[in-house]
Amino acid sequence: MVKFKKGRLLWLSGILILAVALLGLYNLGEYTSDGIFDLEAAIRTVALFVLMSAALITEIKLPKLADGIVAGVIFVLGPWLAFETVKLIVGVQRYESSIYWLNLLFYAVLQALAFLLTQSARVSVGITVGVACILNLIDEVVLAIRGTPLTPTDLYAISTAMKVTTSSDWHFSPNMIMGVCASIMLIAFSANFKVGYPKRWLRPCAALLSAAVLTVGCAGIYNIDYESFSTSTFDTESTNNVNGTALSFYINLRKMEFDPPEGYSAKELKEFLSHYEDENAAPAVTDGEDVGPDTVVGTVIEPEEDYPNIIVIMNESFSDLSYLGRLRTDTKYMEYFDSLTSKYPNGRLLVSVLGGGTCNTEFEFLTGLSMMNMPSGCYAYMQHITQNVDSMASYLGEHGYDTVAMHPFYEVCWKRNVVYKQMGFDDFISGEDMSSHAGKYVSAERWEKGFGDDVEYIRTLISDSFFYKQVIKRFEEKDDDPLFIFGVTVQNHSTYEYDGEDFETDVHIKRPEGEYPRAEQYLSLIKDSDEALEELISYFEGVDEKTIIVFFGDHQPNVEAELIDELSPYREQFVNAYLTRFETPFMIWSNYDLGLEIDQGVTSANFLGLKTLEAAGIPLNEEYQLIKEAEEVAPAMATWGYFDPYSVWNERQDVYPIEILNYYNDYTYWKLNGKK
Repeated sequence: MVKFKKGRLLWLSGILILAVALLGLYNLGEYTSDGIFDLEAAIRTVALFVLMSAALITEIKLPKLADGIVAGVIFVLGPWLAFETVKLIVGVQRYESSIYWLNLLFYAVLQALAFLLTQSARVSVGITVGVACILNLIDEVVLAIRGTPLTPTDLYAISTAMKVTTSSDWHFSPNMIMGVCASIMLIAFSANFKVGYPKRWLRPCAALLSAAVLTVGCAGIYNIDYESFSTSTFDTESTNNVNGTALSFYINLRKMEFDPPEGYSAKELKEFLSHYEDENAAPAVTDGEDVGPDTVVGTVIEPEEDYPNIIVIMNESFSDLSYLGRLRTDTKYMEYFDSLTSKYPNGRLLVSVLGGGTCNTEFEFLTGLSMMNMPSGCYAYMQHITQNVDSMASYLGEHGYDTVAMHPFYEVCWKRNVVYKQMGFDDFISGEDMSSHAGKYVSAERWEKGFGDDVEYIRTLISDSFFYKQVIKRFEEKDDDPLFIFGVTVQNHSTYEYDGEDFETDVHIKRPEGEYPRAEQYLSLIKDSDEALEELISYFEGVDEKTIIVFFGDHQPNVEAELIDELSPYREQFVNAYLTRFETPFMIWSNYDLGLEIDQGVTSANFLGLKTLEAAGIPLNEEYQLIKEAEEVAPAMATWGYFDPYSVWNERQDVYPIEILNYYNDYTYWKLNGKK
């Protein structure tokens, strides 16, 4: 029997219906894209709104037995109903079966907890659907405002986020509005049916059963092999769409686990750091010493330094595949770079990532920390930059530098718009700032020349040549202070299967024999990068101010496995051969003599930042001196271990036989946890 509600319940239902209607009207503009009204989405929204309204203003009365059966069916289906509304909100049609069941497990646990606390089937279903809806709406609102969905690290910055957003930033997409209607409809419908307890002893039995389900579910969640999942190949929205929001959030949360190293003591670490002499401070002078006219007796003075400009270019996927073996092409692809190797300090850079994970190489260079001392499988920017952290930017800022990060792509990728601020950069110039086009990050269109017509593209990404012009432009706008630019290019990003007529593959592989179109497109991009590098350095050769350019690749590319096997057939048998797949070139160019050895051998990104400071003549504080001492015993390291000075590979350990490596491990934890 169906009848209309009366009195207060009807009034409350009417208010809720009105609120949802106003929400839809406020966001009516979201149904129009590029001037085209999405009629299908509008019809689906209206249909769900009508069903929601009907569920709110009516109530259903069934015979006791039927009522209990329907209530039981709804209760069993509760997690599935919650997950289906989530799919509607986020706009994902389907997941792989294993991903689907893992996400469903989270909603089942949520419902078991709600039932344990309330002992009510309909209330627990309502809580499950409601909480799932609210949390995913928050996730989608964050995505709409910032371009990336909610991650655990955002919980550290809720107050800041609220301060920098206004009501005009909060927009609901058609999917979100439909999800709201569906969720309210399900909650209202399930509220009609009640499971009773005909026997008193059934209530504690139900509680015990729900507790058992909760325990088993939590154990299942805890035992998820979270390290086997990628938390981001480039952006968190794509990961959420693949793994589901609940599973993605959980994976990120677990990868935030950062336990103190064995035997860790902040007090002992501080005492160890204190034994270094801070090179930033001139020796104190005492009464009676022969002092210069500018010396203040009894104080520490800072010597004036003519520091050079420092420009760092981390070039996307820039590497030399001949590191792996004998590679012959019909034209040179790194001709200019190779011509510099006999004149300027250069070598190989051991990195921790392959084909992606750019932010980890970035993190190592800017912080001086190594992924060897980080949780396995993590992305530092996504899980472990939760507060302000000292970096090369903040350190150079203390020495009078104007510090600028530059990247010719969307600022939200790898959360750079947040992380760069936390690292102390004065400014961040992203792809949005390099064009007059009002571009916005939209995942589905991220490769489609999204910055308008006043930039130069190679394939669908802003070219290195155009980006270097922006670097030069920023240099020409500098004041009298020395300038530090940390630039990250994007031109060579995978995949290497572009077939547009505006790009020509002009490097072809002659040996080993075979068909390698992806590798040939990649090498053609490297040739373009090499030519662009010549443009950049040619400009700075004519600059009067002392300038250093540090150039390196963030990782090697993903190309045909058959080519890699042909180039390096024994890399699985010999660790040194295997690690060549994780090496990229680096060079330290300058328009004045640095007095450094040309052959720098193999180093790693965490030590290349140190080498940059030393090349520029920047005095080292106690922390950088600790990093330097670690470099002396382990000249190159990556997430799996380190090379000793004799090029012998050593696996990462909980405790190292060399004391300084244990202090370096402690230092990593200390620095990322607010130096506590």
